[in-house]
Amino acid sequence: MDNYFKALKPILEGKFNITFMSGAGISTSSGLPDFRNDTDGFWKKNTPVHFQEFLTSKSSRQKSWNNNIEIKKKLSDSNPSNMHKLINSVLKKSNKNFHITQNIDGLHFEAELESQILELHGNVNTASCLSCGNVYETEEFYVDVMLHGKDAVCQKCKIGFVKVNTISFGQSLNTNTLENAKEAASNCEYFIVLGSSLKVSPANSLVTLAKNKGAKIVILNKESTQFDTMAELLINADLEEIYERIK
Repeated sequence: MDNYFKALKPILEGKFNITFMSGAGISTSSGLPDFRNDTDGFWKKNTPVHFQEFLTSKSSRQKSWNNNIEIKKKLSDSNPSNMHKLINSVLKKSNKNFHITQNIDGLHFEAELESQILELHGNVNTASCLSCGNVYETEEFYVDVMLHGKDAVCQKCKIGFVKVNTISFGQSLNTNTLENAKEAASNCEYFIVLGSSLKVSPANSLVTLAKNKGAKIVILNKESTQFDTMAELLINADLEEIYERIK
């Protein structure tokens, strides 16, 4: 195992073009539970609302908003993990390095790196009208509208529903974000997966895309994935443990 850590360190410290793709495993050490390993029942209590339910039911819209506010509360005392910080340090080396993330928590975000961070499933910090696109701060809209039992109707166009900018089940990904993610996967020398089970599509297809375009695949995840055979370097361990071995 020591040899694997020794192989990883020069990749991260070198001048390679790197695209990272992160999943929930990078944020668990920051206090946000993994959807698939919901040990404290957080996600069971805040059951996700399907996109079609959001569109057709006022009570579902209220539940969706309540869910996202609970996520915000969960994050209020959370800080970026060491791996979040490590990724950002690599991004700062070159604008050709990218971080594709499936996470909605925003722990990965730094303003100066905004163009290099691709949030496939959106984020919990802002909301938008599904009709006119007007953007709201999540907590402000909740306090001004949803907390008073009103429906999530846009205050600008008075027609569309305002939804937190997270991708719900049944909702299409943002086309531009997905295309940018495909481009990042296609043009890197190393495609490094961190803390993802690689069970969610289309995110998991980016591994195959990167491999077919000549990238070397690195997978850092606690459990095995269906893509492990594609990896040039595979480490099955907690991400914070990996960080401690390569810092």
